[in-house]
Amino acid sequence: MDRFAAYIPRWLRWGLLIVLGGLVLGFSVTFFVSVNDPGFRNWSSAAVSVVQIALTAFAYVLVVFFTESSQSPRVLQRKARHIQTVLMPEVFSRITDDDGAPVEVSVGDQSGVVGYDYTLRSANAALRMWVGLNVHRVIVIVFCAQPDGMEGTDFLENLRKIFHDTTKGAEAIGYDEPHYQSAEKNGRRFVSVWQTWDIRKGGTGEDFLTHYTSQLFFAQDVALMAQSFLRTGQRNQITMTMPFAPRPL
Repeated sequence: MDRFAAYIPRWLRWGLLIVLGGLVLGFSVTFFVSVNDPGFRNWSSAAVSVVQIALTAFAYVLVVFFTESSQSPRVLQRKARHIQTVLMPEVFSRITDDDGAPVEVSVGDQSGVVGYDYTLRSANAALRMWVGLNVHRVIVIVFCAQPDGMEGTDFLENLRKIFHDTTKGAEAIGYDEPHYQSAEKNGRRFVSVWQTWDIRKGGTGEDFLTHYTSQLFFAQDVALMAQSFLRTGQRNQITMTMPFAPRPL
């Protein structure tokens, strides 16, 4: 219903176009008849006026009735996909590991309702990260493989200390406090590091999905977080890639 800038039922939209088109055609014929037939010459000025008004209305109808609203859900979803599949991989490709080696970025299929799975891999380190974008709410999730022989609670607390600076830096611009959760899948134990961010807290405003400056800020900030995770994990020998994609648990 809200796809177009002005919502008019389909039957009425086409009806108006037909009526206006008929006016243009009819009074155009009247004008040419009045030019060649002295008996209808008085109709000439009126015919021209009606044609001008009808053409103006016709153009207005085309623009207003068939222009998609920039705030419609369909358009906003398309903009979100562009941010996640075009802008973010481009910014992620500038990331380097702790040794300065560049990363190769691969983007998986859409995972879940609002997220994508990103894999960043350099010659020395790798990171797999799930990033969800729900209009103005961001969710970042990383799975860290639990080493054999280490208790889950010990590993979880160890990760809290290792990624303290990474998550605190994120909190400084508005991310919520990180959530650490031990889990197991297909016989593999891991800890999910989950952090959320209401982008409006960063001063980007309500129009994030239609504001390019805010989009660039968002993509670069998430990339800085990803780079910090990658480098910190590399220094501490944390495995941050699993056979399955990170996702909300």
